[in-house]
Amino acid sequence: MELPQLSLDTYVAICLVIATPWLYRTFSPFSEVRTKTRTEQLVSTTILTHTLYMLYCLFVSPPQNVFTSLGVPMSAAPEELRVKLAERFGSEEHVPEYLRVLVKRLGLMDMRSLYIRFGHDVLTTCSYCQSFDDFALYAFPSSLLEYVREIAFVGLLTLPKTPTAHFRPVGLGVLLAALLIEAYWVLTVPVLITPRGSDTTTTMWHDTFILIRHTLFLLLPLITTLAPHLELHRVPILNAFIPAPETANLPPSRFQMQGQGGPVLPDGITLNQISNMTLKTLGHLVPTLHLLKYSHAAIMRSQPSSADAEDSSTPSQHLHARASEWWREERREGDIVRNDANVRHVLKASGLSLDDEVKAEDGSVVQPEGPLLNSAKIAANMLKEQGAPPSEFWVFMK
Repeated sequence: MELPQLSLDTYVAICLVIATPWLYRTFSPFSEVRTKTRTEQLVSTTILTHTLYMLYCLFVSPPQNVFTSLGVPMSAAPEELRVKLAERFGSEEHVPEYLRVLVKRLGLMDMRSLYIRFGHDVLTTCSYCQSFDDFALYAFPSSLLEYVREIAFVGLLTLPKTPTAHFRPVGLGVLLAALLIEAYWVLTVPVLITPRGSDTTTTMWHDTFILIRHTLFLLLPLITTLAPHLELHRVPILNAFIPAPETANLPPSRFQMQGQGGPVLPDGITLNQISNMTLKTLGHLVPTLHLLKYSHAAIMRSQPSSADAEDSSTPSQHLHARASEWWREERREGDIVRNDANVRHVLKASGLSLDDEVKAEDGSVVQPEGPLLNSAKIAANMLKEQGAPPSEFWVFMK
């Protein structure tokens, strides 16, 4: 499996085509309003650089392979390799020394299987390697470092409090799984060198895994960056593998009343932090409700006696009378505010009218109910649906 190899000029032209709109969208040089923060611009530029580098590795600098370059099969004799190399470099004296050593090594079929398994660079640079274990230990660090670099890059893209933070387990898990699969496959796959003229071709496992690895490194950061905008966690099958963002379980809009905006939360807050805040609120709310329940009962029981009721010369010290007096004053103040013409005019101009619904004789609505009054009824009915009424005598607004 081979990709078309591009010249350096073609690669530079493709880079300009990709980088120009990318950088224009990132920095918006002709816009007065900055659409992205400095951190977002830095991350976007880093992703662009990484993408162009991966494209270079795939299409400009693929892994070297002497058999593919010379156009000979894996079963070609060493003499044929020497002739092809001499033709490529002009004469046998101009052939580099490391290629001469490689041709000598490829005279053994065991070395050819190691060439298929570990690649060109390992056999040309490891002068002391003789056995399978020597070549395996020499080849492993370079592949491991590539995976470590990519893990660090994906980890940087999925830092906490970023839109892609919930994709960190998926991204790192994919890279670790790919590392283990590649290591196991390269070390255990049987290598078959087909003879000349055979219908089947020899699979260059090292080159194939290099291609798969670089393709994964190219696509994974792009998918990780774009996935939050695609909401893939809502897809029935994919939601088993892709976690939902921690802010996906916020209260839905149906619990918002008219004139009430959405929940205003700090930037980057997580669902765990919201849960802790809710538990702290409930820990304070439950004792408060118990206190309100028992205080209300005590106030209602604190009724004046018959003698106290006849003696009106002194103000009553009973809780029920004092509470009734307080609520009468609250109602009086509320009536003054609600019936004030200026207040009603300002509320109506602000879209928070308190007007009652007015209907014509035929039942058509002449004046709709004010938004603020309607919101108050919605709040009361919502509390009715979510809880129990205080008593059987409680009447809810219709």
